[in-house]
Amino acid sequence: MADIYKPSLRLRPAEQRSILLVGDFIASIVAMVGAISLWYQYSLYRLIEDGFSQARAERLIQIDVPFWFYILPFVWILLLVESYDVHVAADWRKTLRAVAVAPLVGLLGYSLLFTFNTDPNSLPRIAVGAFLVIASILTLAWRVIYIRFYASSGLSRRVLIIGAGKAGRSLTYIYRKLSPAPFHLVGFIDDDPAKKNYEYQTYSVIGDSEHLLDIIEEHRVSDVVVAINGEIKGETFQTILDVQERGVEVIRMPIMYEELTQRVPIEHLESDWVIRSFVDQVRVSGLYELSKRLMDIAGGIVGTIIFFMPFPVYRFSNHIRNRFSNILFTASFRQRGKAF
Repeated sequence: MADIYKPSLRLRPAEQRSILLVGDFIASIVAMVGAISLWYQYSLYRLIEDGFSQARAERLIQIDVPFWFYILPFVWILLLVESYDVHVAADWRKTLRAVAVAPLVGLLGYSLLFTFNTDPNSLPRIAVGAFLVIASILTLAWRVIYIRFYASSGLSRRVLIIGAGKAGRSLTYIYRKLSPAPFHLVGFIDDDPAKKNYEYQTYSVIGDSEHLLDIIEEHRVSDVVVAINGEIKGETFQTILDVQERGVEVIRMPIMYEELTQRVPIEHLESDWVIRSFVDQVRVSGLYELSKRLMDIAGGIVGTIIFFMPFPVYRFSNHIRNRFSNILFTASFRQRGKAF
């Protein structure tokens, strides 16, 4: 059999949320620095407008950044909390709405604080406004990149459901409601002869477990979801083991259901108890594989630097030794009264 098709990077919903959080936080940090810079430039411009020269204005200018201004990145994350659902984050319209609402809520909160503050001049309006604008622009740009990445990585996952019963149909129903699709659904596999050529919501039963390996190769399947109701056949069980051994991701239906909906399918928890012993294990995530690869590269670079580090020192020591030898040689000649 040919090599199993594998997506370049598999990320679970929790890892995708972490990536979103880190990207938004970096964007808010950059926005905070940019806001302080604009605040400085605005204060400088005001001094020059008041008649001070450029040099004198730069000497006189002083901005006092309050402590609370440095926690604005965390406030920005809280304003975007509703957008950290991976399916919301993957939808362009919902993302645009979330990023548009966040600065409005922040501006409203700042306005209330400005109204009730005893010293309104202590609140840097220019800096806060600049932060909200810059953070919105950078976050929106980052989310566009994420959506493109999500779409490409999602379409690269090709999923096959084993079992066209109630569990498999429930998963398909949930999948059809998601937009954009988190993966490409190939179809069903079922050993029931009555379900041959059976079709549910445009997805067909394309074979049985006996031909599972050939179907995986033909359709370039990367993930297999086990959604079997009742007892599982020994031959099917062995085939699933072979599939997992060849590198295909094997996922239980409740796990996939929970990833898609953030809810646990209570009615399906007991339908696949036979296979829990071999699929309920810690799967190596795409983030772990990426981190491991980066650590390997970093270790190789450090090792190379350590390997070549003695060479300049060795050459320098040789140079010093040669110079020192020449000096001693010259001094010995001079002691004997000979010209150098």
